[in-house]
Parts: sequence; structure tokens; C-alpha cells
Amino acid sequence: MLKKHSILFANIIVILLIIVVSTGLQINEYTYYKNAAIKQAREDVAFTSSDISYRLTIATTEQLVASQMMANDIFLKIWAEDEISFNTDEHKQLLYDYLNEYKQKYNYDVVFFVSNQTYNYYYDGGLNKVVSPTDDFDIWYFNFLDLHQEYDIQIDHDEVNDFSVTLFVNCLVTDESGNILGVVGVGNQIDDFQNQLENYVSEYDLNICIVNKGNAHNSFTGSTSYYKTVDDATASLGLSRETILMDVDDDGYAWNEGNLCTKVMRNKALNWNIFVQSDITKNINILLAQMNRRIVLLMLIILSYLMVSLTLFSRLNRITYESHNTDELTRLANNRLFREKFNKENKRKFSKETASLFMLDVDDFKSFNDTRGHLYGNAVLQLVSQTLKENVGETGFVGRWGGDEFIGVIYDTPEKAKVILDNVQNIIRSKDTAMPISFSCGISQINSNLTLEKNMELADRALYKSKENGKAQSSIYSP
Repeated sequence: MLKKHSILFANIIVILLIIVVSTGLQINEYTYYKNAAIKQAREDVAFTSSDISYRLTIATTEQLVASQMMANDIFLKIWAEDEISFNTDEHKQLLYDYLNEYKQKYNYDVVFFVSNQTYNYYYDGGLNKVVSPTDDFDIWYFNFLDLHQEYDIQIDHDEVNDFSVTLFVNCLVTDESGNILGVVGVGNQIDDFQNQLENYVSEYDLNICIVNKGNAHNSFTGSTSYYKTVDDATASLGLSRETILMDVDDDGYAWNEGNLCTKVMRNKALNWNIFVQSDITKNINILLAQMNRRIVLLMLIILSYLMVSLTLFSRLNRITYESHNTDELTRLANNRLFREKFNKENKRKFSKETASLFMLDVDDFKSFNDTRGHLYGNAVLQLVSQTLKENVGETGFVGRWGGDEFIGVIYDTPEKAKVILDNVQNIIRSKDTAMPISFSCGISQINSNLTLEKNMELADRALYKSKENGKAQSSIYSP
């Protein structure tokens, strides 16, 4: 009783220690993970904003290179200078073919040239229109000239292709003296650009806005999913106009406000401010949910520990019981333990599955003791028990009923059981022993409606049949 109380008291102390330590760890863990969530959010917006800026630069580099190549092409400069002098269809066709060649080579949606002498808007398919400072769709051209920049990148409507929203790269074309000859450029619809940003949003759960910071303003006054006007970006990000249009250095600027982590990057090549914002409320809630799961897991562990503790004594008692009821000589279950296991299996298995009961005793066992002594007789019993145990294995269980008598169950038909027992017989008889060893065995199919004693009577009848037929054999009970 003292031992049981000591173990119970020790278990209570262990459980209390687990609760105290785990509570302290949970508090520290909450603080740690909250700070970690903030840090991770800052890293996410920093990485994403930098990567978006880089990828946007790469995405527009080809368009920029193509536009710059055309802007510095001698052919285009000579053509522009001769535009008025050679105002013929043949002369214009040379330009159309030139622009179309770039379109086909790089798979652009539109390639164009606007002459500063005539304001003619030429594109790869012909003459589109004459641009005018009073036309809202043409304001981009005159605003670009006022910027005094080599190139300009912007989102605008493409009049040539049903006014689709398109990413344009415009380059200034000048003569040897620096006089403006016009503007040449290429355009691609922004579907791919939108899809790239969509991948970031879905992967990192971010809010992304791109705002025109320094390019020429044009007729496109609306917003796309991510390329937004200042007002739309202000509403989407919850920031002021001054913040949206702020100037930042090459490293950008990041800050926290409540649960929002924001990073702005300036892409000087595109003259765009790129905002990436992460709301860490969701991350914190996820961490809290994880902590709650850990608490539940801890409670389950404690309950499991209690269950183990409560069952420990019964298991120890069971081990002790089986140890006391295991035959010391053969290490098989004695008749008491065998009877208990049989009754348990009878309720669980024998009513559903075919099983066989066998009984055997060593032939002429008394002669071993009389001739070679009791130690030899014990060795014979050990040989028989070990061979039975090895061959029956997991297909059943074996016990020593008493003296030289053994009993066992095989989870199969009597015919299959006979094969196993005949093999045991052959193994034993093949051993090089001082005296020949064999056994007589009786097998019967277990009837779950009968007690162990009644089933043994059937197997015992088959056993006597084996003895009557000359011993050293196994017989199956037949009604």
C-alpha cells in the first residue's frame, strides 16, 4: 500500500511540474512568436517589394532595349528628317514595314512612331491619327516631351488595339543636334504583368499597389488590380497621399503601424513607387491557434500519462500473474493460464474463426526417467516444448497441461493443424538423442459453444486413437 501511495504521489508531483513549466513556456512562446510574426512580415514585404521591382525591371527591359534601338536607328532618324520631303505612300510603307518587323520579331502588341514635325501617329499597320494637345488620348505625348527624359514607361490605353490597357515604353528620337524628331515606342498588354503580381498576392497574402511617381500623365485615369491611381492606392493601403508619393532611397522604407507592416520601394527605371503591405493579424491568430493546439496536446499527454499510470499496476499485476503461471521448466503457460487464455479467445475468436485444439503426450516418457534419469526426462520435455513453440508461433498458443502432457490451439482447420504437428514430430524424431523421442497427438475442431473440458474430451479421444494405432502420430477427431 505504501508503494502504491508513493507512486501516486510522485505522479501528482510530475503532473504539477509539467503544468507549471508548460504554462511558463506558453507565455514566453506567445511573446516570442508574436515578435517573430512581426519580423517575418517585415522580411516578407521587404523581399517581395525588392523582387517585384527587380522583376518589373526585367520584364520591361526588353521593351526598353527595343525602343532604344529604334530611337538610335539611323534609318528611323533619316526617315523622320525626310518625312515631309518624301511624303509618298512608298516612303510611308518603308516605315510601316520597319515597325512591323519589330512587332513580329519581339511579339509586341503594337509598335509606333509619332513624328514631331507632322504629329502623325504611325504604327505597324499604317497611319493611326494625328495627335493633338487638345485630345485627351494624346496628352501623354506632350507630357512626355515636357519631362525632358530619354524614355518613359507607363500604363495607358492602346487606341490601335480596342483601347486595351497596355504597358508602353516610349523613347525620344533626336537628330545629331539634339532636335526632337519624335517618339518611338512599343506596347504589350499587361495581362502577364498582372499575373506575376497575382502570384505574389496568393503566395504571401500581401496587398500590392504600384503608383506612377514620375512618368508622364496620360488619358488612363483608372486603376487595374495592382497599378493604381494615387487616390485608389490611398484607399487600398490606408495611407496618406504624401506617403504614397514619398521619395525613398535605393533601400526603400519600411514601417509598422498596428498589425500592418508596409514597405515602399522606388523603381527609378520605371519611375514607380511599389508598395507591399502585410497584415500580421492573421499570422498572429494562426500562432495563437497553434498554441491552443499545443495546450490541447499537452492536456492529452497529461491524460495519457494518467491513463498509463492508472493501468501500470494492472499491467504489472498481469505480468506477475503470467510469470507465476508460466511453467518453469518449459517456459510455457501452465494449465491455469492456458485455461484463461482459451476462455478469452473463445469469446473473441472461436465463434467467428475456425480453430483447432490439440493435446499430446510424450510416448513412453516413464522409460526416459527410469533409464536415463529425471534430468534427461526434463531435457526431453524442454525439447518438445521448444519445438512446439517455434512451429506453432503466431498461428496459435501452447501450454503444458501437466507431466508430459501438452495442450495448444492453432487458428486453422484440424487438417492444417495436423500438418504443423506432423512437422514438429519429424523435427523431434530427427534429433540425435540418446533415446528415440516421439509423441502421440489428438486434434479436434474447437466448438465455441462447449467448455474447454468438453473440447479437450474430443481431442483426447483422437489422442487415444493415435496411441491405439501405434503412437508417434497425430489423429483428427471425427464424430
